[in-house]
Amino acid sequence: MIGIITHYMGRSYTGQGVKNFYKEIIQEANKVYFFKGPTTYRLSEILKEISYTAIRRGKNMEWFYDPMHEDLLEGVYITETKTLYLQADTVDPTYYGAGHEWVPYYEAFNDRKLRDIGPIVKDKQISNDIWLTKGLQALSRAKKIHDEWEELIQATISWDGINTLLEERTKKSIGNIQLQKNPKMTHRLMGSLTPFGAKDTLESISKNLKTRLYIKGLPGSGKSSFMKKFGEVAKLHGLDVRFIWCGLDANSIDGIVLPELQLCMVDATSPHVYEPEREGDEIIDFFPHIDQTLLNEDEIVEVRNRYVNEMELAQDYLCTYAGESKMIKMLYDSAVEEDKWSELQEKMLETIR
Repeated sequence: MIGIITHYMGRSYTGQGVKNFYKEIIQEANKVYFFKGPTTYRLSEILKEISYTAIRRGKNMEWFYDPMHEDLLEGVYITETKTLYLQADTVDPTYYGAGHEWVPYYEAFNDRKLRDIGPIVKDKQISNDIWLTKGLQALSRAKKIHDEWEELIQATISWDGINTLLEERTKKSIGNIQLQKNPKMTHRLMGSLTPFGAKDTLESISKNLKTRLYIKGLPGSGKSSFMKKFGEVAKLHGLDVRFIWCGLDANSIDGIVLPELQLCMVDATSPHVYEPEREGDEIIDFFPHIDQTLLNEDEIVEVRNRYVNEMELAQDYLCTYAGESKMIKMLYDSAVEEDKWSELQEKMLETIR
């Protein structure tokens, strides 16, 4: 039997900075291999080879992507054995000798070539840090504008109606289920701003789920709070809950998954617009509880335009950042010694259980 791959973003670029949940995933894992060395495309190849070998053995996997580089993996997680392989550029081991292991790969590079490219890499990295900073600053401004947008809408909402909708949905989806266990709560990222715009992995996350609930509403209409409350109720019923966090607002969620019910609920409005397309898909409609006649359309258009402009600016900065990061990775790749790299790959394949 062949295993299944579920795709997630490894990090997201938000209005509050770069966000990831690797520390939480490390806590879930029984064994973690931390790869340490120069930034490179080649590590993604090893992570994929580990995955393909595990999949052929029937293991299910989670893949975590760097949103700045299409198809570039930062980490892979074998869910059955709870084994995580992770590029350790933002997270360090804490439990040496108790499930955490360093995998340094500096020796797989030619020292002379590293010295040759070193000055070029240094200059590029210094200038590239500026592009990342500018991109994150634009995202921070966009987040503040989005908060303005939400405030314009919140006064038009019937919160009693939204709460009633939550009660009805909870009764319909969860009902009287009561599992006699301590529920697990996990966290993942579904989307992020990328050089190609906002991208997400909902199709992969939801492909094996029977029920997909799409929330339709306006900014500030309480979609994230609705899902958080739904997840809290599910936990009280003993159900495991996976929170899927927003790629722009680090304090907001874009979805939840209840694995035992084979159900997900997601924010299905811009920039991630989804529509029902198969049996089990359903819309949760907030619009009957929003009095749009109270909205000042001119104010909405003005704030929306400012938000779009900042998001486009952020994307431009991050696109430049990604392009320069690609050049840095390619420079380091040119210094790889193939025989040593092959040895590293074979060594890591032997760790699969």
